[in-house]
Amino acid sequence: MNEFQVIDSVMPDAPPSSADQVAAARERVLAGTRIPPVRAGRRSWTGMALVAAAVALVVGAVVALVPRPAVEPVAVTPMQKLEAAASRLAATPEAKGRYWRRDTEQIMRTKSVNDYEVEERAMEVLGFGPSREVYGWREPVSSKPYTVEGLKAWRRDGSPKLCPARGCDKNMPAYASVDLDLGLELADGLKPTLTELRNLPKEPAALRARLLDSYNPQVVAEREPWLQGAASRLIDSPATPGTRAAAYLLLANAPGVKVVDDIPGTFGLDGLALQYKAGQIVVQIVIDRRTGQLLGRHWLTPGGDADRAEIVRKVGWSDVRPVPPAKCVRCTARL
Repeated sequence: MNEFQVIDSVMPDAPPSSADQVAAARERVLAGTRIPPVRAGRRSWTGMALVAAAVALVVGAVVALVPRPAVEPVAVTPMQKLEAAASRLAATPEAKGRYWRRDTEQIMRTKSVNDYEVEERAMEVLGFGPSREVYGWREPVSSKPYTVEGLKAWRRDGSPKLCPARGCDKNMPAYASVDLDLGLELADGLKPTLTELRNLPKEPAALRARLLDSYNPQVVAEREPWLQGAASRLIDSPATPGTRAAAYLLLANAPGVKVVDDIPGTFGLDGLALQYKAGQIVVQIVIDRRTGQLLGRHWLTPGGDADRAEIVRKVGWSDVRPVPPAKCVRCTARL
């Protein structure tokens, strides 16, 4: 059989070669595979083997020249990214310790009495101990204009001190931020002990069922918003990594919640987000794509601007007892 017919038979989908290409290929093959005369006693199939090898080389050369179809990358949805992040969080080992503590930076953008656009920052601490003690305080850090125009106007006015900030009230550098008796409350009628919280299920369906055991329609009319609020607080609590990961997925499947991966990253919060509306405000719970750890939250105005945020700066277990700042009133309690 003609070697080019062999090529056509094994590669029916290859584009037809031009006459010039066929002639050039034939010349290259024949020039490199001239068969010497067969001597007496030498087996005649040796020459045939050389021809077959040459044909194989041509087939390989033609295959290499045929362009391969482009392989489109498989799109990964935000939900799939969240599931992967939750899986990594669930597998994260916890540090050991007697005390759990969470430090968050609270940021709010507002206007001062001088009509400056001001960014207020404060540190907020919440902690729990092994003997039902609870710690919590808020300490103002700074207030200053955050836009270029506001900063110029503030300087023209002599850079007046803006409060709340450190040093604004020397008699009260920090104050209790929340009712510490509600430190472990997840929703109305759902206030587990620290031990009960640590024993919550680590699978979304089981977690949903366990939380709904505490739902009382006589206390709260709408079940799903109640459940969503409980899961939202659970991800920011001393619950185990597995339970917090399950709460992500429980929230992601709640009515009105969507997973997004294109948030603007205001205040440095750049990651996956669980997004839902609370009245006219849009809330975004931001999660690290790589570790699954909670990074913080955005609150967006109806116009889509992030004017409030909560950034998790430190969280976890240790043997260091939280110590409130001096003169901090009602910053410790017992549950």
